Amino acid sequence: MPDDRSLNTMTSAVITVGEGGRGFVVKGRYHRLVITAAHCLPFLPPAISFSFTEEKTYQDLLAPLGEQPSIWAECMFVDCIADIAILGPPDSQNLGDQSDAYEELVDAGEAFEISNPTRKSRASLLSLENQWFKCNVQHLGGPLWISDAAASIEGGMSGSPIVAKDGTAIGVMCTAGGIGDDTVHTQGGPNPRLFGNLPGWYFELLRR
Repeated sequence: MPDDRSLNTMTSAVITVGEGGRGFVVKGRYHRLVITAAHCLPFLPPAISFSFTEEKTYQDLLAPLGEQPSIWAECMFVDCIADIAILGPPDSQNLGDQSDAYEELVDAGEAFEISNPTRKSRASLLSLENQWFKCNVQHLGGPLWISDAAASIEGGMSGSPIVAKDGTAIGVMCTAGGIGDDTVHTQGGPNPRLFGNLPGWYFELLRR
């Protein structure tokens, strides 16, 4: 398990997405990208391969963690069943200032590498107070299931990374207790497993 200093450094890779959601910065070939939960997006792009820029671009969606969203982003991939999405920079030709603001945001901190967890392992989650806490995760070739969390899983954590013992991101936190719910939630799922739910083209970016 990475030490507290390593985890605290990686907190800078977690950002605000929309109203009450989060995402986290990952490495890409040309640009750093943002992975989040699909339900953190204000709307879904149309199911068509030649959608217009305005149909897949979100205004005022991203911000540093805890701040009011003001940065634009473009949806590059979304799976509303698995509840995962990839965001990238807006069209730099037509939205140059907004694209530059995106790059400034994602380059300001760390970026997660991703990995595929073993069937059962220990992991860490980021609380609403931006403190990392431990949990168990497992999968059977599909999504991740969380159990025995050391703190409550709460609304507002959606889109946060599930982080493996070596500090790599392995999944997206999607299932959470309701906002204002006093119940302590120490387990949850299904949550997207990155190696199971990210598209193949993302892994091609990492290999080049």
